[in-house]
This record gives sequence, C-alpha cells and structure tokens, in this order.
Amino acid sequence: MVPSLVSLLSKKIIKPSILTPPTKKSHKLSFVDQVVHMSISMAFFYPKIGNYEPTHVSQLLEKSLSITLSLYYPYAGRLNKDDHNYVDCNDMGVELSHVHVHCPMSQIFRQPFTHAEHVVFPVDDQTYAHNERQVGYNAGIAISGCLLHKIGDGCTASNFFYNWGVLSRDINAIPLSHPHFVGDSIYPKSNDPSVVSIIKFEESTYLRKRFVFPIDKLNALKAKIVHESKVQNPTRSEVVSSLLYKCAIDARKVNNSGSFKPSYLFQLANMCQRLNPPLSHDACGNILSGYFVEINNERDVNCSKLVREMRKGKLNLHAKKNVIISEVIESIEKGNTPFHSNEIDNYFVVV
Repeated sequence: MVPSLVSLLSKKIIKPSILTPPTKKSHKLSFVDQVVHMSISMAFFYPKIGNYEPTHVSQLLEKSLSITLSLYYPYAGRLNKDDHNYVDCNDMGVELSHVHVHCPMSQIFRQPFTHAEHVVFPVDDQTYAHNERQVGYNAGIAISGCLLHKIGDGCTASNFFYNWGVLSRDINAIPLSHPHFVGDSIYPKSNDPSVVSIIKFEESTYLRKRFVFPIDKLNALKAKIVHESKVQNPTRSEVVSSLLYKCAIDARKVNNSGSFKPSYLFQLANMCQRLNPPLSHDACGNILSGYFVEINNERDVNCSKLVREMRKGKLNLHAKKNVIISEVIESIEKGNTPFHSNEIDNYFVVV
C-alpha cells in the first residue's frame, strides 16, 4: 500500500463537550497501568449506505466524539510530564484526522499480509492519550483509533467505541454505560521508579505481522482439538493462541540448532467478573491478571494439549485471584526482572 494512495483531508483537535470537574483532574495510574507501554488499536469498516455526505458524517463523528470524551475524560488528557504515575485530565483533547484512501475498501482485506495498518490506523503518537482517524474509501468508510493502554484495557476501549457509536447514530441518545475508572483501587501504584521501564518493548526490537485465519481452517482445527483434548467448546482465542504458541516453539527449535527449550506462555485475562465481588461492566482501567502454561517436554507441544492446559489455567484464575500480579510486584521489589530467564523462553498472548 503506497503512501500516495492516502490523502490527508483535515486534522483537528477534538475536546470534551463538558469540562472535567476539579475532583477528577488527576487520574492515578495503577501498578498494571505503569508497566504497560503500548496503545490499543481498533478499526471498524462500514460499506456506503444511502447518500450521506462526507461532510455531514464528519461533523456527526466530531460532535459525538466530543460527548464521548466527556465520559472517558482521561483519554482527553496528557501524561504528567514530571510524574508519569498520573494523567493530567486537562481536557486538551484528541487528534482527529480525516483521510481518503484512493482504493476500494476490499483491497485492504484481500491483501492481509501488507502493512495495511499504516493506512487504516492513525500514527501511534503517545503524546496524546487517544488518536482517531476517519478513513474514507471509494465505497465506504472506516473509523479507527489508538488508545493509550495505560488508561484502559481492551474492554475499556471497546466500551469507548461502543458508546461513540451509540451517540453517532443518535446524538441525543443516553449512553448505555457511564464509565468509572477503578484500576488504582484494585492494583495500587508502585513507588519503585524502576517499575516504569520493567516491561518495555522498543519498537526496533520486535517484528509486527498480521495473519488472517480462514474460518473453515479454524473450525477444522477446533474440531480436532475437541476430539483429542475433550475440552468443550474451545474459544477461537484458545485455538489460535495454541497454534501460534506451537509454531513459535517449533521455530525456536530450528533456530536453536534443533534443541528444544522449555517455555512459558503467559495469557492475560480480564478480571472484572472474576473478582469477589465482581466489578460492574462500566468499570474502566487495566483490570488484568493472567496465568501461565508451562512446557518442559517436547512431546507436550501440540495444540490439543496446549488448549487443555490453557483451560486449566483460566479456571484456576477464579481461585487464585491476583497471584500473578502479586508475584510480579514481589519480584520487582527483590530487584529481579519479571519474565526474564536465560533458561526459559517467555511468550505472551494479549486478546
């Protein structure tokens, strides 16, 4: 996808429709927030329906985004320059770009291995807590955004876009959720300055790829796993994660002169409904924990066994609550680096 296909039509700052009250001007980050150094990107594609003028659509999106930001006010703020443990909820707003892509929308989907994200998503500039892009195609429109992970997890981001969508359809609608940010009450922030950089990935040290799995192939693998593992109704996430983990282990063996190396798969999980008492669906923040799948023997490297172990780990989350987070904090306090060992490889799955 060559850059000349993309034309920037406009760029502006959208601010919340209602100023954030003084009592909410400072948003404290939790321990999990502190160690997350990435953004959450989402995109939604819509075919052209009716005779809506692009200008009308843009104005509607801008107005509804402004109202949504008044609900999710930390996204309209900035990280505190002197203390990155806080977000200044100063209503400075988010950057919204309107671009036109001179190709059919279908071309993005027909070429799954191209760097389509550079066309679809806005630049991941963490100066802003939230960046938006409206992408116009020859026969449709896409809405995309990059939200700072430090403020909220995937569920928070999904709720943000959902409410934005509700308001875009009816500007006078009552949002279905009124978010409240609770992350720092679940995982209090750490005062150890080393925490900020303990789990940080430099852009130049990793490779990003996108894979599209045909639904028929996915269903066939799922049926095979059900037959062999006796796990009932494995999720698509479990099936794909097991396949990617297996491929990663196999590739590591090839690059390690044919020698097998033990490894962990660390699976993140949303804890909102697993806490006691459970949090409401309006709760926002990084309410995350996780579990390990440990592979010490090469004979265990098959999708069916991996899915079975993943399911066990998921069920244990209800009993163990936030043991993983507690272990990470304890490791840091002892001066160790979590998830780092020369003897064991670590793999992470975020869904």
